[in-house]
Amino acid sequence: MYKEEWDKEKQAVVYGLGDPLRMAYLEEVEQTIMREKGLLGEYLSVLEKQGRYTTDDLASRYRLSRDESKLSGYAANLARQMQQGGQVRTARAYRTVVRGIVNFNKGKDIPLNHLNARLIKDFETYLKDKGRLPNTISYYMRNLRAIYNKAVADKRITEHNGNPFSGVYTGITKTMKRALSQHELKKIHDLDFAALLEKERHGTKEYARVKDLDSCRRLFCFSFYARGMCFIDVAYLRKDNIRGGFIRYVRKKTGRQIEVRVTPQMQGIIDSFAEEVKASPYLFPLITDTGKNTRLQYETALRRQNSRLKEVARRAKVAKPVSTHWARHSWATIGKQENVPLRVISECLGHSNENTTLIYLGLLDNSVLDAAGDAVASAIMRPYPQAGINSISMQ
Repeated sequence: MYKEEWDKEKQAVVYGLGDPLRMAYLEEVEQTIMREKGLLGEYLSVLEKQGRYTTDDLASRYRLSRDESKLSGYAANLARQMQQGGQVRTARAYRTVVRGIVNFNKGKDIPLNHLNARLIKDFETYLKDKGRLPNTISYYMRNLRAIYNKAVADKRITEHNGNPFSGVYTGITKTMKRALSQHELKKIHDLDFAALLEKERHGTKEYARVKDLDSCRRLFCFSFYARGMCFIDVAYLRKDNIRGGFIRYVRKKTGRQIEVRVTPQMQGIIDSFAEEVKASPYLFPLITDTGKNTRLQYETALRRQNSRLKEVARRAKVAKPVSTHWARHSWATIGKQENVPLRVISECLGHSNENTTLIYLGLLDNSVLDAAGDAVASAIMRPYPQAGINSISMQ
């Protein structure tokens, strides 16, 4: 880091308005600092519960977490690599899963060579006893299996017999489809918060509340219009991402570059936030302080958006637990209903393959299934063609 990129008094990264690649690098630096401070904080909490301790005790525990012959150290190194490659969610998943199995092991780290079928099965039972749902258990097992397979490939695990995950659940249980119908989406879109604001006195809590809900609705609609753009990518959009009537950005989840044409609907929403972001490099008022951790600001904005979306849906009389990701699923589902080819939907969403898109599209509505059932059942009620009658004309 350069001297001007660090505030000694505040102990914080200083962001300029220069090269986007440099900005991205500084974000990684800041996230690393925050993560390491958080790790040290966790170790301090454990040591304080034990009573008397020294800085050597803290340093020793910290060094152990970097021991790559053990699960925590190896996974921490993997997570750092993922973070640097822009795979923030995968990095977080690895840390979460390892923290879970270490807690199961009474706080003791696990040598990589000790990961066997019995231990994995006991961990699965532990998760079930804690009331975790099948998809949550599968999340733990799939990520733990990914770490295990990487350790085998890196020859960190030398003693392994078969697949220790063969006896645990690593599938996906189908849940409720997270998509709005065209009618439900229109009800949210058409909510007239401007009229509600006119009825409230400026400066009151209710006025602020309605204003926040209107912002929430507009952001949700923008995500939908922008081909189901993920909320994290909406939050990180910068003004210089727009050139020549197109938004060009890199998906945080996959690192894939996406180009989206700015439609009149999208431009109207962008313009509606212009005054709030006049002094900001960002397109929307979600990351508001470039001198602070942007990831934490995004996560705070995500929690607020999801909370407000529940209220927006209630006011629109949409009885579904709407969240930010529903915009993405809704775009894909409505695209399917409009007969947009699967390959095109997949490309628009920035998916690497169509199987991921199929997960997004989920199950068909029960009404569609019922209609199909009626059609098949009615086939046996039709007159059966007699011998000698040309049956090709039958529909």
